[in-house]
Amino acid sequence: DTLLSGINFGLRKGKVAAIVGPSGSGKTTIINLILGLFEPSDGQIFVDSNPLNNISRDSWLKRIGFVSQDPFIFNSTIEENIRFNRPSGSSDDVVKAATIANAHDFICDLPNGYDTVVGDRGMKLSGGQQQRLCIARAVLESPDILIFDEATSSLDSVSERQVQDAIDRVSIGRTVIIIAHRLSTIRNADNIIVLDDGIIVEQGTHQELMDNQGHYSRQVAATT
Repeated sequence: DTLLSGINFGLRKGKVAAIVGPSGSGKTTIINLILGLFEPSDGQIFVDSNPLNNISRDSWLKRIGFVSQDPFIFNSTIEENIRFNRPSGSSDDVVKAATIANAHDFICDLPNGYDTVVGDRGMKLSGGQQQRLCIARAVLESPDILIFDEATSSLDSVSERQVQDAIDRVSIGRTVIIIAHRLSTIRNADNIIVLDDGIIVEQGTHQELMDNQGHYSRQVAATT
């Protein structure tokens, strides 16, 4: 079966693109293609003017920071969790990453600060705190591209605002892709790509799509 058909869009350096659509519309497939986990059966993906399949997977993945819906936290200290993908990062780098990710203040309030052991699967932290640690981990790698895959979908409204603020802060100067379930989180995106059944049905800014009165505006109306 063809999962996507006629997909054609660009991601501009330093801009935020959001991909929205119902479950099964092809959002995850697009991310897997961008990550190079598999190749398209037709067409090509270009990075600048270079075909993605001409770039080594390791060097490409080093340019990408990925934050998923389910934060991966292991039973160690805050600092070791942030350093997970870049053990050589200095303590100053860890603090800078945590600050950008809106995590430094809550870390300093913990009993042992950055040396606090968070428990199995981060049980001593709230969902929003865990997610901000994962954002700090991604930022520590200094990626060119950041991908947020439903990063706020399982959080309560207070935690969602804190994580959204972190996303806004880390997005400055980077190419960002947000897979969104809650449309409230992507209103400020530079381009919103709306998928339905494997095709792009519309794309534009929030205001442009609201003015179109199409798929996107109907989704917004259904969730407000």
